[in-house]
Amino acid sequence: MVPERGVIYQVMIDRFYDGNQSNDDPFYDSNHRNYRLYWGGDLEGLIDKLDYIKSLGVSMIWVSPLDDNINRMASGSAPYHGYWTRDYKGIEEHFGDWSDFKRLTEEARKRGICVIVDYVPNHAGPATDGEFGSLYDNGTKVTDYYKDAKKARLNPYTGSREAVYHHNGDIKEWRGFQLKYANLYGLADFNQLNPWVDSYLTDGARLFVENGACGFRIDAAKHMDLGWLESFYLRLYSERPLFIYGEYYALSTDRTADLYDFYRYSNVSPLLAIPIRGDMARTFAFLGSLKDLSEELSSYYSLFVYPNKQVNFLDSHDLVRFLNMADRRDKMERFHMALALTMTLPGIPVIYYGDESYLVSRDGKGDPYNRPMMVFNNTTEAARIIRTLAELRKINDALAFGNFRTLYANYSTWAFERTFGAHKLLVTMNKGSPRDLTLNLDWPDGVYRDALYNAEMAVKDGTATLTLQKDGFYVFHIERPQERPLIGSLTPSTARPGQEILIGGAGFGESGRVIVGGREAEVLSWNSTAILVRVPKVETSSAWVNVTVESNGKRSNPAKLRYYSGNDVPALVVINGTNLRGQLWIRGNISELAEPRPLLRSSRGYYFTVVPLPNGTVFSVRLYRGLPWEKLEPLNVTLYGIGGRTVVLTLEPPVCPTTTVVHSPIGTNPVPYIAPAVLLLIVATVVFRRRG
Repeated sequence: MVPERGVIYQVMIDRFYDGNQSNDDPFYDSNHRNYRLYWGGDLEGLIDKLDYIKSLGVSMIWVSPLDDNINRMASGSAPYHGYWTRDYKGIEEHFGDWSDFKRLTEEARKRGICVIVDYVPNHAGPATDGEFGSLYDNGTKVTDYYKDAKKARLNPYTGSREAVYHHNGDIKEWRGFQLKYANLYGLADFNQLNPWVDSYLTDGARLFVENGACGFRIDAAKHMDLGWLESFYLRLYSERPLFIYGEYYALSTDRTADLYDFYRYSNVSPLLAIPIRGDMARTFAFLGSLKDLSEELSSYYSLFVYPNKQVNFLDSHDLVRFLNMADRRDKMERFHMALALTMTLPGIPVIYYGDESYLVSRDGKGDPYNRPMMVFNNTTEAARIIRTLAELRKINDALAFGNFRTLYANYSTWAFERTFGAHKLLVTMNKGSPRDLTLNLDWPDGVYRDALYNAEMAVKDGTATLTLQKDGFYVFHIERPQERPLIGSLTPSTARPGQEILIGGAGFGESGRVIVGGREAEVLSWNSTAILVRVPKVETSSAWVNVTVESNGKRSNPAKLRYYSGNDVPALVVINGTNLRGQLWIRGNISELAEPRPLLRSSRGYYFTVVPLPNGTVFSVRLYRGLPWEKLEPLNVTLYGIGGRTVVLTLEPPVCPTTTVVHSPIGTNPVPYIAPAVLLLIVATVVFRRRG
């Protein structure tokens, strides 16, 4: 499955369809009036409605969390939503069991659909309500938040009280240490660097993969160490080429936000396009300039190595639905425009359940009222738009992989082009009065018809002319033979040696070679639009290596693969920062550290970060200072370490792989370093003489 060629349909399982009434109780409201109780939707019901979902042309279903949730009410709510997990190795009994999930993936696969599971590795259930953070391992209780607190110890480097969970209170300051190491809205926050927790969360996700899942939506990525997420993803990618994307909740890409660091220096997984959704919805639901929106979107997509892997949406379970949000006479026309834009921008579109049937709640606007019971209707204009553009996406490479270029924009009118090789797409829209539009367009002469409404556009000598109706949205397209190999995407776009990646694109022919970082990769399958290969071992200290396809004597464009050395473990990397101040960064001589990584300052006087490091490998880093949107200032300090679970960096290369030395505070004065260096030299000399 090449994700960029598909459309995702998001389902909140409890609110979709009740296929098995025997699992409705307890905490069940058969009248569907209390939005905080179960309403009966389950896996059996989702299976029953697979043909309905297929009728919309979608190829992926994102299912809300399915793991076993707490068996009590908390804060006046049942865990109908699935985000209060108690056992990561069981399926919530209100939804079904593992056999039901496996049958879902098998039946979906028969229809050309794969299943993506919402997974929640940041936290378990509420810490001080409900079951008080009770955690089970395949039915056997492991701990709860209060028992775990008695075993918690202070991490000497990070200043975190931790065992299975972090015990640092709730988040009060939404940045820095608390953002990653405190409880999100009172939910028991996992200590993912605990080896048992690390394995437990990984094994729980693998159960879904073993039972047929093709990917994950990762909840609350903002609140976990990026380095742990990287290690977690890499282990899951060892199963097969999964599509994984994260939820990083931020409403803007302001350079002062924590999210800015994630974009600039990571690109380790696609993200839900939360920062641009608000601007899109407001521009069509209320007032707003299409020119401003075009500039905002161009800026947003420029942050990514792979903008076409990002996940776009108009409605979701976290935000007010567009039709509940808009209050205008032409809100249906504006909804259709916004929906069509979501389907044609760079990135993979998500349709929230019921968008095709204009599903809204009359009881309220936000959470939980954005989660009403499903109404099935695939005969609407919205359903036709979704179906038409989903089918176009499967055949038009520009829609799946193309670039993004605005040709014309003012307050009420916008035209943008997307191109991938010989495939082209022109999208035009108009919020104002009808108008004629003339564009410079490098398309062959002829008359083109829009995919949605059969509108005409004439092109002659590089000039296009068309008429835009009020609230009109047109999609013109060209599909011609791709005459040379072109890579559009890698799935996943991060990997280590021995893992498989799926190369999506066009013009690959019937056979050829794939080169990864200068080494030929083992080809596992090959067709003209998708190639499956195994990543070879590459000698590099760079973060990214090039991937190219050679076929019929022609070479493709290079695609970038985020390369990891292999045998990576999530490592807590620590620097004694007693004499240091400001925002610090490290950059090293191995691929995992080839891009600058920001450090947090702890209450214990240390700077630290979490990085996936090759276990047992000696490495060096250089220290930098600066803000993320500025050029970083080198501090001319080189430090050393050995990959492992906790790495305290030293001023001298390690004496042997089993020794870790805590260095003196780093500063500008060299005097504090002379005595430790001399002492290390004496010790090394004595050891050498005694061993002959």
